[in-house]
Order: sequence, then C-alpha cells, then structure tokens
Amino acid sequence: MVVYDLKEDYKISKLCKYLKVSTSGYYRWLKRGRPIRYKWDEWLADEIEKIFYQTYKGYRFIRDEIFRRYGVVHNDKTIYKYMKILGLSSPVRKKRYLCCTKEDPNEKARTVCENYLARNFTASRPLEKLVTDVSYIYSQQGRMYLSVIKDLYDNSIIAYQISKFNDLKLVMDNVVQVINDKWDKSLFCCLHSDQGFQYTNSLYIKYLDDHSVTVSHSRKANCYDNACCENFFGHLKSECLELGELPKTNDDLIKAIDNYIDFYNNRRPQRKLKGMTPQQFRLSYLSSRPFL
Repeated sequence: MVVYDLKEDYKISKLCKYLKVSTSGYYRWLKRGRPIRYKWDEWLADEIEKIFYQTYKGYRFIRDEIFRRYGVVHNDKTIYKYMKILGLSSPVRKKRYLCCTKEDPNEKARTVCENYLARNFTASRPLEKLVTDVSYIYSQQGRMYLSVIKDLYDNSIIAYQISKFNDLKLVMDNVVQVINDKWDKSLFCCLHSDQGFQYTNSLYIKYLDDHSVTVSHSRKANCYDNACCENFFGHLKSECLELGELPKTNDDLIKAIDNYIDFYNNRRPQRKLKGMTPQQFRLSYLSSRPFL
C-alpha cells in the first residue's frame, strides 16, 4: 500500500488525506497483516502517463481510451487513484456563459420563432436536430468569431466557419455548408439557435424555410436552451485554446480550431455515444441503413 511504503517520509495522516483513504481504515489494514488487495500495475501506470501527456485529459477519457485501444476494462476509480499517485491532473473546465450574439436594435426587423427544440436534445437519426451558435476566439493578433453547427444525434460538428466579423455572412456561409441544393427536403430537420441578430434576420429565416427546415429559437436571455452548443465551446476552450499561450497569429488560431474539431469528431470518445467517437457513432447508424 502506498501509505505504508511512504510512511517513513511523510505523516500517515497527510498521506491518507491526500489519497482519500481513512486513517482508521489504514490501521485496520495493518492489524489484518497488510493483505495485498491490488498490486501496482506498471503497464497501466505507463499507459495512463502516455495517454495523459498526449491529450491532457481526465480519468474518464483515459479509462475509455485504454478500452478503445486495448479492450481492457478498468474502473473509473482505479484510473483516478493511479493519476493521483502519479501526480497527473487534467485542466478544469470553467463553468461560464459568454454570449457574443447581439440583438438587432430594430425590433421590427427581427423574426423570433417558437422554441421548438424545448431542451429535448435527443435525436433519433442524423440531421434531425441541429444546434448552432457563434463564440469569440482569440489569437495574439486579436479577436475572431467561430460559428458551428452541431448534430444532436452524435454530437458531431458538421460545419464550422471562422471570420473576423460577427455578421450575417458568417452564419449563412456556415449554414450553406450543410443546407444547400443537395438538401433532402422530405426529411424533417430542426435548426435551433439563440435570438442573435443573425438568427432572427429575415434572410436567414427565409433561406431555412425554403429548404423546409424548422427554425427554433431559445427563449430570451436563456442560455440553457442552447446548452449543447455552449458545451462544445467550453470543451474547445478548456482542452485547446486555453491550455497555454494564445496562438500567435490568426492563421495559427484557425489551424488549432481545425485540429481540435478533427480530434473532437474522430478521436474523442463520449460515454453518451456508448464509448464511441461522434464519427464512429454516425457510421454505425449509416452502416445499418445501407440504402440511405
């Protein structure tokens, strides 16, 4: 046991507190003759360190990644304890909400639609429920804007656009990547957003209406109605953009965004997706329906 091995160098009470074990439990263990319940696994420790320094992720991700790579199942608490002993700690994602969409000062120019999504973030197939939003991103050269469209079926980012300007063009260029001349109007689709001026603009509403897409808007000043998009931005910033110094140039910033979204879609498993990445989960749906 680690406490027993280090008791000559540190106080037992402090070791127990650090490792989150009770002092009384330690002494009971001594009284029973120090039985070995779990032996230290050097291979597991090496893999945890390797994956951590590749990704800087927490114990849940590392546990899932070990399963994906080797098919070996470990308890979350086991990975957590190994990380504590190895002194590994992932960055903590800050809980916050910073909205960068703006209302149109001309209320008559706005078209606010019903909150059709109504926080029902579960979809039965790809392209059934989409969410979109815009967020600030920064390099040392200044501020840029990132617009994304997220598919709630598999949480994948199916389109994104980066611009120096937070305008209607940014949003429309992003929408056209998904909803265009090849769009199947016979399938139901809902595209949800907040009430930013781009999303209540008549051109945006008409374009989606012409393609038989149901427009859904969050309630005013209610960020939780579009929590799925905010969740992605939170991961992007805590796992990529805020790990170290800001990217030096706008080109470096764009490259960092490209790399992270590729990682997020193709190499970042999610427990909500049965331990698969968004792309794997999507392919599993499409492979079961070869004629779609």
